[in-house]
Amino acid sequence: MQSKGNTKSQFIKISCVGIGVLGLATVYIFQRDIFYSGFSDFGAGTVKLPEFNALKFAVHKLIRFLLNDGFSLLIIFGIFQRKDFMSFGFRLFQVELLVILPIYILLTIFMYEQTRFFLQHIHRLVVNPVLMMLLIPAFFYQQHLEKNQSSSSS
Repeated sequence: MQSKGNTKSQFIKISCVGIGVLGLATVYIFQRDIFYSGFSDFGAGTVKLPEFNALKFAVHKLIRFLLNDGFSLLIIFGIFQRKDFMSFGFRLFQVELLVILPIYILLTIFMYEQTRFFLQHIHRLVVNPVLMMLLIPAFFYQQHLEKNQSSSSS
């Protein structure tokens, strides 16, 4: 028989993962309706950047980034419920927010023609929660190593 605390913990885990996955799916499904990209009619073969609203572009990229990484952190919390993993995930989030996102936005606005191929790769990191999702298998591996270390030292 499960204790009330264990049942509550399971409910929190499932809720966090469910809300996180549902949130990521919603952002993805409605991305063209909710977020301004400035590049809707812009093909990959076009060299020149179309006219677009730079401030609106930056704000919408920021909002999408915050939503995606926030939902990803919620998934990580739901799966692991460990402060050290959340702390690491939050530090990665800060690096993305303070370094990668501004580089992406500034290069897109001011140096698009010169950096467009490089920007395609940074775009994946900014718009999609790639780095956060890579943490999940890394954290599972970390837990596996910790489990093996504790069982071998016993």
